[in-house]
Amino acid sequence: MFDTLDLPNGLKVEFYDYSKKLAGDRWLVGLLVKIPVKVTPDDFKGQDDPDRLFEKFVSHNGEEIAFQIKKERNFIDEREKDEVFSQLLSNVKEHTLAYMGHKDFSRGLKEQKIKEFMEKSTWWQ
Repeated sequence: MFDTLDLPNGLKVEFYDYSKKLAGDRWLVGLLVKIPVKVTPDDFKGQDDPDRLFEKFVSHNGEEIAFQIKKERNFIDEREKDEVFSQLLSNVKEHTLAYMGHKDFSRGLKEQKIKEFMEKSTWWQ
C-alpha cells in the first residue's frame, strides 16, 4: 500500500503502487485505487427473502466488497517512472475524489454489486 486517505463519507481510499520492471530500463507504472465497503443485512431490505439473499451474497463475495480503479502506463523509462506515478496519483485525486467521497457512493456501489450478483445467480439456476 502506497497511501490512504479518509473521505468525507467515512470511507477510506487505499492507494497501491504495483509498478514493475519490464525489460532493461522500461517499466509498467501501475496505480490501484481501492475502497473497501462492508455489506450488511440492511443493504438487502426490499429484496425477496433479504436474509437468504444476504447469506448467499456473503458466501460468494464475503462481507466486504471493493470499488477499484486501475491506472497504468506501459513501457516508461526508468528515469521517468516516479514522475509518471505521481501524475497518475494526482490525476485520480483531482478528478475522482469528489465522486468517491459523495455521501451516496457506498449505497450506489452496494446496489450495483447486489444487482450484478442477482443477475449472475439466475445463470446458476
